[in-house]
Amino acid sequence: MSDHSQLAILICEPQGPTDENQFDNARPYLPYMWATLKTYRERVVGGVQHTWLDPIWKHGDPMELLKPSSGRAIDVLGLSCYTWNWRLQCAIAAEVKRSDPDCFVVVGGPEPDYKDPAFFRLNPAIDAIAVKDGEITFSAILDKLVVGDRDMRDVPGLYVPDASGRPVSTGEAIQPATFPFSPYVEQSAYYDSILAGLEPGSYDVILETNRGCPYGCSFCDWGSNTMSKIRKFEIDRVHADIDWISRHAVNIVMLADANFGILPRDVEIADALNQARSAAAGFPRHIFWSAAKNHPERVVSIAQRFARSGISTVHALSIQHTRSEVLAATARSNISAERQVEVCRSMMEFGVPIEVQLILGIPGDTLDLWQSCLTDLMEWGIHEDYLIQSYRLLPNAPAAAADFIDTWEVDAVERTMFDYLVRDESARVNLLEKPDRIVVGCTSFDRADWIRMALWGAVVKGLHNTGFVQHIAVYLRLTRNVPYVDFYRGLIDGLMTTDPLLAGLRAEIEEHYERFLADPLLSDHMRLDSVGTFGYLLHPSRWLFVRVCQEADDVFSLIGDWVESTFPLDSAARGLVEYQRQIIVLPSYDRECGHEFPVDVDWPSYFAAARGREGFDSLGEPAPTPGAVVRATDRRSSERVIRADGPGEGYYGKPFDWDSLVGEERWIRWIEQTVMDRASSQLNNLCDLRLLPEPSA
Repeated sequence: MSDHSQLAILICEPQGPTDENQFDNARPYLPYMWATLKTYRERVVGGVQHTWLDPIWKHGDPMELLKPSSGRAIDVLGLSCYTWNWRLQCAIAAEVKRSDPDCFVVVGGPEPDYKDPAFFRLNPAIDAIAVKDGEITFSAILDKLVVGDRDMRDVPGLYVPDASGRPVSTGEAIQPATFPFSPYVEQSAYYDSILAGLEPGSYDVILETNRGCPYGCSFCDWGSNTMSKIRKFEIDRVHADIDWISRHAVNIVMLADANFGILPRDVEIADALNQARSAAAGFPRHIFWSAAKNHPERVVSIAQRFARSGISTVHALSIQHTRSEVLAATARSNISAERQVEVCRSMMEFGVPIEVQLILGIPGDTLDLWQSCLTDLMEWGIHEDYLIQSYRLLPNAPAAAADFIDTWEVDAVERTMFDYLVRDESARVNLLEKPDRIVVGCTSFDRADWIRMALWGAVVKGLHNTGFVQHIAVYLRLTRNVPYVDFYRGLIDGLMTTDPLLAGLRAEIEEHYERFLADPLLSDHMRLDSVGTFGYLLHPSRWLFVRVCQEADDVFSLIGDWVESTFPLDSAARGLVEYQRQIIVLPSYDRECGHEFPVDVDWPSYFAAARGREGFDSLGEPAPTPGAVVRATDRRSSERVIRADGPGEGYYGKPFDWDSLVGEERWIRWIEQTVMDRASSQLNNLCDLRLLPEPSA
């Protein structure tokens, strides 16, 4: 180790992906943990001045990332570890330890599994694990190393190896570690140096206003701060952070609070974000936030403010499941789904699109309960994107504990999961990306059930959320009293098992999930062989939507016959399936010409009245309009949002600009502009509709 009086410290927190084609967000976050640790040490503790090496904050080859530090001793290496960077961090630690055997390596974050008795044996380059907040603990480590003392057993908040190499706790970390100084302001000189070489809006930032989470959901480890008291950051620091962010052309702010809206002052903070964005001509462009679970009035107020300013135009609803018995099994029974639905209904009435977050494979779930969960949302009037994540066993979440795994007889596999798109097969698995450990079986469901649950999720997302059959299901529920669960059981487990075309599509999805469970090298995405030059793998739900659109005439003919025979319709409603077919945005649509088609009833007004309506709130038949036509004039996908400049609604979306293309190129452009986005009828259906009493000239 070098001169103890001035330690050389390297903080490593890779945030960006290794391949921009693997993730929806290819922009790295600016190094926040480095700034937080450095600011706390310099401004709160003071005293000895250390040499803080430029942090590592991007993904890449370990040797390339360490090049700026080559040739000099590193006394302390701090690694901020998450699922997406754990293997990379281990590789960096091993290389630093090889070059500097005396370097003290401490890891923190949710990923290091301090419960594993073999942790230090499996990771010999690591000297200590910091749990929960790291500022006080890390500073205490530096105090010891400054005087040449490497024995950390008296530093609270660590796990260190005992004589046999097993991790032992040094006691609870000292909290709180909040302080009044803005890390962004304090470290502006470094940030300005790196931002000088970046384009405006090409980077994201993390913002904290508090730490802690009062809930203990079994699947979650929010920075190891679950089931803990909320600790507020000083409001002056929050405002200083926001001011700095707004002046630096940030693209996305990731609000790292577990429950934003849980505190009364959060409304004030939301206003500050909006005001700063307005003063900075639209920066930051967007904010991602996790809403408080049991404070609907405050969350609605914040969400409406964000929607009106345009900083967050879609509201995420973190339900996970609709059934109380399943939520209780995952220690989420103290979070009311009904209260979250209050938020949802208010946001829909305000015109803000909803994304519902669900978890597939919660121990305690069953196939019947999962089917009911998906259709409960429809009964509540929520028909847009259902964001379905697999139940992940995070190392330090309650679900990863031995007693939970034993009680539920958990069956888990390690697989590479992607939320959106990957470029090609070679991009699916990277040795520096740690696969997710996902639950695929337990006492309440087995692997065969999991496959059917995954199939149901894919079909509901691919056919209902996208609007491919959504209008049909809505009419049958509101006017013919057909429960959504009956409609989709009839479609998925009836028609899609008997008709050769639809049964073939269903079988491909099921076989894909069977291979996925059998082969550790497969991701959860499917190759679209029907568009030979398309260079992406698609989530099964998007794959299904493309395939049914490619066979739209035949598929709607089959569905029409099935609806007619299963749910007898009178003459006024027999045009329902044809109306649904006509409003799907297909590559054949020409935005310059628009689209016209005849209707015998006023379907546009009917479905406008049906939007957001709960299943029990019946709706009468649409008004007869003999000889009328519907005129569609969409020039872009039409997600509905609140205008920032006044009352009323505006629209946003990607332009339909495939008119000049033919063949596969046209299909590819259509996929890029209508499929590679949210699953939403507002994006996948024609929405600029006008009823004309007679065909236009």
